[in-house]
Amino acid sequence: MLLNGGINFADHYLLFDFPGQVELFFIHSNAKTVIMKLIKKLNLRLTAVHLVDAHLCSDPGKYVSALLLTLSTMLHLELPHINVLSKIDLIENYGKLAFNLDFYTDVEDLSYLQHHLDQDPRSAKYRKLTKELCDVIEDFSLVNFSTLDIKDKESVGNLVKLIDKTNGYIFSGIEASAVEFSKIAVGPLDWDYYRYPCPLLILNIIFAQF
Repeated sequence: MLLNGGINFADHYLLFDFPGQVELFFIHSNAKTVIMKLIKKLNLRLTAVHLVDAHLCSDPGKYVSALLLTLSTMLHLELPHINVLSKIDLIENYGKLAFNLDFYTDVEDLSYLQHHLDQDPRSAKYRKLTKELCDVIEDFSLVNFSTLDIKDKESVGNLVKLIDKTNGYIFSGIEASAVEFSKIAVGPLDWDYYRYPCPLLILNIIFAQF
């Protein structure tokens, strides 16, 4: 329908939901092919929003798996990417976190996870493999996470602002110099956020993981 034309999508904010079928955008090329076709045909500015259930942080093995899947998806799709720990309000319902939340959102120095993985006999025998996977994730240094509590308006608002900044929504409608654009790019998320109305077609791809 989008490619057939005849429909004016100006001032529309379109969301495409891929509910949990990771093979669509992690292994197969079908989703990427469609995305690239939309970009070329409709001149869209896309942002991929990758959702990971926050409770996976309570299990070091599952957390590393989520990191690897996130990195692989980013490399496969080659889009501006926002990774989100969703259901952050439920994060400790499945067990106490080994580290503070910043450790899991910033994804720095994964060697600290190794000790906790070694406590589980099932994970200990894969110690070398896990270390190698963590090294790959750290070498790319691409993965970090925002957080989302769907019941918290501020949390939702901050994520929307980050998406708008990533896909360029906040820049359209601004007539300014390159210096001004640079100030906005490195500035806080709410910098003059509501000052510039923008009749721009935006497509966001929502990935619901696990």
